[in-house]
Formats: sequence, structure tokens, C-alpha cells
Amino acid sequence: MRLLALALFLSLALGQRLAVLGDWGQDTPGRAQVAALLRKEHAQSPLTALLTTGDNFYPKGQVVERFLQDLPPVPLYPAFGNHDAPNLEAQLRRFGLERPHYRVRFGGLEVFVLYTEGDLRAQRAWLEEALKTSRAPWKLLVLHRPLYSSGLHGGSPLLRGLLEPLLRRHGVALVLAGHDHHYERLEVQGLLHVVTGGGGAGLYPTRPPLPWSRALAVAHHALFLEVGREGLLGYALDPAGRVLDRFLIPSRP
Repeated sequence: MRLLALALFLSLALGQRLAVLGDWGQDTPGRAQVAALLRKEHAQSPLTALLTTGDNFYPKGQVVERFLQDLPPVPLYPAFGNHDAPNLEAQLRRFGLERPHYRVRFGGLEVFVLYTEGDLRAQRAWLEEALKTSRAPWKLLVLHRPLYSSGLHGGSPLLRGLLEPLLRRHGVALVLAGHDHHYERLEVQGLLHVVTGGGGAGLYPTRPPLPWSRALAVAHHALFLEVGREGLLGYALDPAGRVLDRFLIPSRP
């Protein structure tokens, strides 16, 4: 039985390929180009699912089915941002969710989604319990507003104070956010943060990079995540398929 369970776990844990886009739901050439990139990548190597870091529909969160139909035909698991807040209930119905914070597992990777426009202290309590009960080898937090960012909005001291000790205590591997319209990877005391807000909305410049910044690009893009034997691989591609950044979080011995 143990060997069978191990074989089942490996079959689930390996071969997972997710794509992430944020700040994407605006009728711009950038959105169409990123959607085309995702369709091309899915055709070459199938995606398990899509994640978003919020601001799914501009300017006030009204669902645009055409934008969704442009994406690959795989399950979509959104976070929700400030532009989504005015029509949050309609988005929850569209995506079949009871509430804007939830968890979903893909083999060896479990994703925890928070809603940064809502009651953060209540969500922190939910997240603490969810992380305690998770048995996934890889834990990933997705939310809209970043803890750290060199963008014009910048990182949130409130989120850092509420979440950082919890994330470290429970071994979260990666934090994904949007809100600032660029790509950036930061490493703060061993915890990786990625700002992926270049899914299609208008781009804007950043401030000088923070000391923790390891990669930064003002470009439309999508982020891809793959779980394999060596660890959690991430890479950001621009609409032409050029690699903006690549990183590996090694598996623990």
C-alpha cells in the first residue's frame, strides 16, 4: 500500500504546469498578446490550470466573457483585486466560488488565495489553519497587493506584518502578487516573492529596485510554474516567448 500511495503521489506531483497572469482584464493589445502566448504554450505543452493575481476585469470588475474565451480551455482560479471589488459577487458566481479566499491543490502543490480588499485579519486566521492542515510538499500564496515591490504602488507593510511570520513558520515556498504592472522577483530572508502584474493592462515605470530585487522587467508577460523532481521551476515569458526571468526553488532533501 505504501508503494502504491507513493506511486500515486509521484504521478500527481510531477508534470504539473500552471500559468499565472495578473492585472490582465483590459481591452488592450497587451492582453490579446499575452492570451495568444498562453494558447501557444498550452498547445505545445498542456497547462493544468491558470491562476490570476487579480484585477481580472477593468475598470470595475464586470465580467467580459470574450477575455475568458481568449484564454486556453483549462480551469481558471482567480485572486481578486481592487478593480474587481465593485463586482466581486458576480465574479464569484462566474468562477463558481463561495468566497474570495480559498485553497486548491494540484498534485504536490497547494495554492492558497487571499483577498487583499477584504477582512485581512479574519483571512489570516483562516490561512493559519489551512497551512497547518496542508500536507502538500509545495505551498504557494496568491494575492493581489504585494508584500514587496519596486513598483509605484510598492509593497504593503500591513501585509508583511500580518503574513510574513506565518508564511515562514509553515514553509510557504513562493508568494505571487500583482497590482504593480511589471514583473519582478524578490528574495527576502529566503522567501521568494514574484510580482506578476503585466498580463495586459497598461504598463508603467518602476522605482529604483529594492535591495531584495533579483529580476525586474517592465513588460507584458505570463508566469509559468512547473513542479518536478528537482523542485519548483518558474519562468516568465514576454508575448514573443522571450524569457524575462527563470528561477528554481530546489526540493528539500
